Amino acid sequence: MALEQLASSDYERAVSRGFFRKALNRLTGAENKLLPFDEVRARLPMSGQSYRGLKQVEIDKIVGSFGRYLDFDRVFLPIQRATKDRWVSIDKAHYQQIPLPPVELYKIGEIYFVKDGNHRVSVARQRGQLFIDAFVTEIDTPVRLSPDLTMRDLDIKRENALFMEKTKLNKSRSDAEIEFTVPGLAEVAINKIDNHCWYLGECKQREVAFEEAAISWYDQVYQPLVEQIRAHNLVDDFKGSSEADLCLWTLEYRKYLIQASASDNVNAETQALHQLIGDYPLPAVKKLIAFIKESDWLNEFTLQRERAHFLNETQINNIRPDALIKCSLPGMYYRLLEHISVHRWYLGIERGSEVSFSEAVASWYDHVYMPLIQVIHEQDILKNFPKRTETDLYLWIIQHQWHLRETYGSDIPLDEAAEDFSHGFSKRSMQKFFNRIRDFFGIK
Repeated sequence: MALEQLASSDYERAVSRGFFRKALNRLTGAENKLLPFDEVRARLPMSGQSYRGLKQVEIDKIVGSFGRYLDFDRVFLPIQRATKDRWVSIDKAHYQQIPLPPVELYKIGEIYFVKDGNHRVSVARQRGQLFIDAFVTEIDTPVRLSPDLTMRDLDIKRENALFMEKTKLNKSRSDAEIEFTVPGLAEVAINKIDNHCWYLGECKQREVAFEEAAISWYDQVYQPLVEQIRAHNLVDDFKGSSEADLCLWTLEYRKYLIQASASDNVNAETQALHQLIGDYPLPAVKKLIAFIKESDWLNEFTLQRERAHFLNETQINNIRPDALIKCSLPGMYYRLLEHISVHRWYLGIERGSEVSFSEAVASWYDHVYMPLIQVIHEQDILKNFPKRTETDLYLWIIQHQWHLRETYGSDIPLDEAAEDFSHGFSKRSMQKFFNRIRDFFGIK
């Protein structure tokens, strides 16, 4: 009778603790429910299961149940009176030092779900046990699950799992740890790999499989950028965000910057930053933007990679060793490649035969690029555009010449287009414009 009363008192204390824990978690918003095994398994892609045998399992990692997830809370405190008799009988067995059979658990990621033995887990945890003997069956999934997982996290976990399932990076790059914490970023990453797949196909002149493109994207784009993020300790400064989040936001900013540069927006950086804030209105994004604005590392990183690609594609340093082609904004090197491709097409039409890319590079440099650079030198235009390069001005003046041709319906000589561009868009001219606006509105 005394043992029965002792075990019953233990149960009542557990129920009381469960009541207060429930009230506290309502105030704090913390997760208090066990994870339902069937729902977790239904939401995540699985790739088979394996029996792991008898193991000692950390009780803190048991956070779900196969069928009793409504009878206990997140730490296996009883929340229904129907559990009392079974709970008390197991507690009595502990007092009597009667050996109990191991529980049966499913393992998914780093967390466990009780298949059989919910009451044994509950009693053991309330008695302060750290480990419990269990027969474990592990279910394979390509995403990492940790004991702090909540049902709210499952949709993002599913996106991460589908990303790994599609890219196979968890197999091709076993050390790859790509985990997004924001809904939708995994899909953005897949789109970027799709674009990279097309780009590789163009470079290699053959069809490229998505998995091959995923490896190339990881090695040549994602990992180098993550190394920069680590070098600047950005994850420590952006609590709650992952390396993958920061990497994708940075790549999105880079994309917007390239788009703004392609439209000849002098304030391309500002436009790109505003667009990023609009698409990802999160505190972490605003903080990342502030960091980007205070640091030149992203532009330097991007420009180095784009310039290396341009030099490799054109071999301009071999064709014209004295060539000095340098851009100051991301995306401009790709526009130079477009100029060369268009020039190659025109040469082919003019000659009635195919022109090699290297010949087109030489012809473009000699007959298109250098004549305009000479005009830029003669008019000393560069002094009016601090921090920009001759190549920047080449691209902007060519674009301005096309705009003038569309406006006036006739060809405009390069020297006139260059002079008109300098007069209208130099720093000095823009400052005069803003000064007039201030004067008109009486702004001091």
